[in-house]
Amino acid sequence: MAQAAPRARDDVTPAEDEAHSRSGAPASREVTSPTGTWPHSLSHEPMLRVSDVLGLVQRQFPTLTPSKLRFLDSSGLVTPERTPSGYRQYSPADVERLRFVLRQQRDHYRPLTVIREQLDALDAGRLHEPVTLTEISEAPDDYLTAAAVAERGGITRDTLAELEALGIVAPTVPDGYEPAVLDVVVASAAYLRAGGDARALRTLVLAARREADRAEAHAAPLRRRDRGQAEAAAAEFGEAAIAAFSAVVRQRVGG
Repeated sequence: MAQAAPRARDDVTPAEDEAHSRSGAPASREVTSPTGTWPHSLSHEPMLRVSDVLGLVQRQFPTLTPSKLRFLDSSGLVTPERTPSGYRQYSPADVERLRFVLRQQRDHYRPLTVIREQLDALDAGRLHEPVTLTEISEAPDDYLTAAAVAERGGITRDTLAELEALGIVAPTVPDGYEPAVLDVVVASAAYLRAGGDARALRTLVLAARREADRAEAHAAPLRRRDRGQAEAAAAEFGEAAIAAFSAVVRQRVGG
């Protein structure tokens, strides 16, 4: 007499599962998806003001600004809690989520739609990402010397002087640069190391500045009504310009 095929564990009924449990046999386990937003292992208690977040993250991402935080909030990517007065308050989990978004933009040039899909997958447990939260004890510098910019940007003082002569970067005060200049220096250095010409780089920079001016002009009508909404609109326009530029370059190079 043929034996019946053994049933898969998914076919075990709840009554049988309970009987197995009482007899000491291992019960079936239901795999549940994580709840809430990623990272699930960090505290979601809102305890950090916008200034606290900037102090923690700006050294790694010097171009981060309050308007960028507002834009990411309005885009649904990093959504902090609000106090009764309307001020944003971030949790340690929000800060790590913010770092993830900024890394995807800076290191991989991913558009916001792709980053949102990645975050959805992280939230649902379909994608896994190590938590990289780091402590930064010092407040970000108000200004960086030319020597500090060259060192942190991985270029020589002569290259920095060339970038300055071409109008790509400029000190804010005598021998003092805003920390936000570092992103431009690092990107410029990568372009030059890849074989790019300094004058061609200047053409790219001028084109980028024109797009930034268009973004500001696009948002200008909103400034009289809602400054926060205007800054979010300008940031969204700028991100769209970056995505369009990246898509064209990738298409041409990949083709």
